Amino acid sequence: MIATHISTLDRYRSMGPNLAMAIAWLKKGGWDSLPEGRHEIEGSKVYALVSRYPSKQLTAARWETHREYIDIQFVVSGREFVEVRDVQGMASLEPYKPDIEFYAVPEGRTAHEMLLEPGVALVLFPEDAHRPGIAIGGASEPIHKVVVKVAL
Repeated sequence: MIATHISTLDRYRSMGPNLAMAIAWLKKGGWDSLPEGRHEIEGSKVYALVSRYPSKQLTAARWETHREYIDIQFVVSGREFVEVRDVQGMASLEPYKPDIEFYAVPEGRTAHEMLLEPGVALVLFPEDAHRPGIAIGGASEPIHKVVVKVAL
């Protein structure tokens, strides 16, 4: 997992051509005016998912991972918590389907709680189980989010 301000994402471009393309797209801007849905950047190699939703209570948030893609999560407006932990030892709830797998909530509070707010990018790798969309302090707020999917 990498948590950084969007202004410093450039330092991670050398991690691969698809990641470099995703970072360049994010840095260019314009995502704030995109409608909800999927937006092609480079076919299935790099694409963006734009969504709007209310942040949710912790009990309604689901743990997930992606085997074939890196997520770059970025909120345009609103703030949410994203819990992140290593997927090792987590129990799968549903069979894997491209490209997502859901997990049971582990016992205890065994995750890092990351604040995702405008300007902050969270880069999540396949080993990073994450539970996005959590309301801060239990108070739901509208979220406008971009998730860039980067093929490994």
